[in-house]
Amino acid sequence: MRNYTPDKPDFRLYLPSIAIAVAAFATQLYFPLFYRQHTDLFDSFFIYLLLAQFVHLSWTHLALNLAGMALLNWGFERVLHPWQWLLTQLASLFAVALYLEFVEPIQWYCGLSGALHFQFAVCLALAWCQPNRPQNTSLPLTLLSVGLLAKLAVEWAQGPHVDAHIGGAIATQAHRGGIVFGLAYAALLLAFRRAASNRAKPASP
Repeated sequence: MRNYTPDKPDFRLYLPSIAIAVAAFATQLYFPLFYRQHTDLFDSFFIYLLLAQFVHLSWTHLALNLAGMALLNWGFERVLHPWQWLLTQLASLFAVALYLEFVEPIQWYCGLSGALHFQFAVCLALAWCQPNRPQNTSLPLTLLSVGLLAKLAVEWAQGPHVDAHIGGAIATQAHRGGIVFGLAYAALLLAFRRAASNRAKPASP
């Protein structure tokens, strides 16, 4: 313990999340009813879905999602490189919009919860597949995985329902879409990592 030196935090990891948080805060402040006015503002429902993720039903809704994003960055800090965090967060926004338009169509949507489920699924999958993963991470990863599956099962049983704390209905479709697309994205990222690792290995004599 005396010789242990913790890794220095890489603040580049947090820049995409900070940018998203600032955008969400500004949108909530100046366009709080954006998700209700999409038909007057945009012809493309996809563009609406993409932008509506920065709007929330209430300040409580926004605070919960930003807290979840902060916990993801802190808990899975070393799972992704800084540029991979940026790509993952951008991919999460596009993936949720695609899912809600083409797979489980929805009349309206707002909030970052779908994108957070995408990022959570990616981080969990990559954490499980890390080479030389410490044994003491198995229990927390198992609990997180079981908790996520249990949450999905409860949401599936309940269906879309209203939560008084956030001020409106919970779009469980976005949560499912985020997890499905997040696991597909993680598999793709793992395949690229494996291919890059194989190319980096010296050729056997």
